[in-house]
Amino acid sequence: MTKPTVFKRADIQHRKDGLEDGGTYIKPLVTVKNCESMAGGVNFLKKVSIPWDLTCDEIIYCHEGNFRLMCDGEAYELGPGDMMLVPKDNHICYETDDECTIFYARSEEHTSELQSRV
Repeated sequence: MTKPTVFKRADIQHRKDGLEDGGTYIKPLVTVKNCESMAGGVNFLKKVSIPWDLTCDEIIYCHEGNFRLMCDGEAYELGPGDMMLVPKDNHICYETDDECTIFYARSEEHTSELQSRV
């Protein structure tokens, strides 16, 4: 039986502390290397606008700061503790006006797309 895996924020905190304006750091924590059915991780963002085409469903949880997802010209705002489901096949844009930390989760089969954004 596989044992639980603990991921410590302290191990990556220096990446958030070093972010400059316009910067982002994506840390995939759950990947095909440690899970057969899911993918997920943490994304630190600072004053960014990052567009792309989403090819799978994604869950986003805002841990700290304020996060905005743009989709078809409409803004979806998250604050600390808020969560959203973003359906696949949307052209989206991650946006922040300051610093933000989000957690994302998606199905394992799309891990390669996620890793290509790192």
